[in-house]
Amino acid sequence: MADPSLQRWLRLEIDPVIRRAEHLAAQVQHDLPSHAGLVRAAAGVLRAAQEAKRVSRVLRRPWGLHRLPVYFLAAALCGFAAWTYWQFFHVATLRIALPAEDAVLLHQQMDRSGRVRFAPVVTEGSRESAELLMAGSVDLAFVQGGIELPPALPRLRSPNAEAVLYFVRQGVDHPDEVHHIMTSARSQGSHVVAQVFARYWQIADQVRFSHDWRAFVQDPEFSLPADIDAVFVVKDLAEHEAMYAAERLSAAGFRLTTPDLGAHALTLDYLQPSEIPRGYLGQDPAVPAETVATYAVSTYLAARAGLTPRRLAAAAHLLDRDANSLVGRAVEPSLEDALNVLQGVEAFFGVLIYIGLAFLALLGLEVTTYRRRFNELNTLVSLLSMHQSDKDVLGLTEPAVRRENLLYLSLCSDLLGLISVISGYYAQENPSLLYGNMLEIIHARSDGLKLNIQTKIMHASVVIDPPATAARNAGPPPDAEDAG
Repeated sequence: MADPSLQRWLRLEIDPVIRRAEHLAAQVQHDLPSHAGLVRAAAGVLRAAQEAKRVSRVLRRPWGLHRLPVYFLAAALCGFAAWTYWQFFHVATLRIALPAEDAVLLHQQMDRSGRVRFAPVVTEGSRESAELLMAGSVDLAFVQGGIELPPALPRLRSPNAEAVLYFVRQGVDHPDEVHHIMTSARSQGSHVVAQVFARYWQIADQVRFSHDWRAFVQDPEFSLPADIDAVFVVKDLAEHEAMYAAERLSAAGFRLTTPDLGAHALTLDYLQPSEIPRGYLGQDPAVPAETVATYAVSTYLAARAGLTPRRLAAAAHLLDRDANSLVGRAVEPSLEDALNVLQGVEAFFGVLIYIGLAFLALLGLEVTTYRRRFNELNTLVSLLSMHQSDKDVLGLTEPAVRRENLLYLSLCSDLLGLISVISGYYAQENPSLLYGNMLEIIHARSDGLKLNIQTKIMHASVVIDPPATAARNAGPPPDAEDAG
């Protein structure tokens, strides 16, 4: 069975390298003190080993330039994954304020599902809905025309307008005769519009309002006060309570009449001329008895500031009249659709490519911070190459010089080995350095020069005879022997 210690990942340790460099520097200083160049080279290798240890401690910190590429890649991929989820998979929930009494069709449209879900927040009326929207408590609000909103808020006119219902007691023929009007909740849509009409009718100073509409439509035992001259509400005619209230008011002696504003209606952009046909609110008796001209009051879908474009688009589709039609759901691929899909795919992969290029650029930036250290190691290789170039042992006959050159070459080889180990240690501590070619250059130069030095050392075993001895061992020339 294999030794568990051998199964662990082998790592270079810099402390033994430093001790070996110290030993070699001391040996050069002791044995070859006259070779100042080799002494400086050995001291440089020692400093390089010590610098590698310092850099290793810095690399273990959780921050720094060396971790920037990894952090960027992780953040970019997480952001890309979040963007993909947000754009293609996330189902958002929008809080939308709706009045409690009206907007029957709007409540029904909340059932639509898709990439965006709507969570209704029931309010007292348009005024409360507008206040929640401006406070940021809801994302969307249906607000009746007449309720002021900040101009900066985006809004969309709803196709489902509400109608002004103006009932007057029998015997009241002119707005000047109206002194008491019953309307809906205080400061809500119906009350606000009623105040606008009273101002244009120039009866705002004489009229007072009571807010008993809800009690009137919900409590069959509720009886109208005798001093009520008119009832003014803005209601959705699709609501059954509006028809029920119209029948009760007709039985109580009230008639539906036209709330005529004349040319003043042109100044109110939320009012559109409309009609209520005979018998539209009741059949027996017919309510109204004849077709009555009135006004349709627009309802606006307003969005809070800062709502994303995708959610604004989803909110806009909320007002579609026929969202479940075959035409809307049918898909008929065309060349233009295919081009749009391909453009989307191109954009998707383009983002990934840009992330990869940015990551490689950061890796290159990090490698440049190590260039000075690699240049020092490369310079040391060049110095050792220069110093050993004239330290041949082939043909040397003086034992002292031969022994000194062999020691010199051996120390150069050891120093080159340390330089190669130091560069490998840098790559171990920071693998991103493998993307550069400086490490390969240093390894290749160190190994090539060591091979050259080892070849020189092997020349020490080659014996070369002196010239005179070589001439005697060669014998007489062939011509001389033939002559003899």
